[in-house]
Amino acid sequence: MVNIPLKLHYRLWFECEGEHVMGGGMIRLLRKVRALGSLKKAAEHLNMPYRGAWGRIRKAEEAMGISLLESSRQRQKGVTLTPQALTLLDIFARLDNRCGDFLEKSLSDLNTDIFVISVEK
Repeated sequence: MVNIPLKLHYRLWFECEGEHVMGGGMIRLLRKVRALGSLKKAAEHLNMPYRGAWGRIRKAEEAMGISLLESSRQRQKGVTLTPQALTLLDIFARLDNRCGDFLEKSLSDLNTDIFVISVEK
């Protein structure tokens, strides 16, 4: 019997009052800002226009009513993530891992002979 290799994909995102505020793209952007200390550098690294990155951040901040980035008083120091942004990153990562683990377990419980299905994280 032939086994057909399939990959299961899923997407996780947060909404606030019907407004999409945070998904995989925003998570990658915030993680890169945290690593590089600069929205401009993060956007460049992700091949994203700075203006687009800034717009996404502002749109999410407005929808949630919180700040995600803090500017340093010394302009050369760049930006950091606010405590709320760090908490959201942590919650998103935990939920994403739990969803992936749940799907992997659910797939192993199906015990199918034709398909080999794996979760793409």
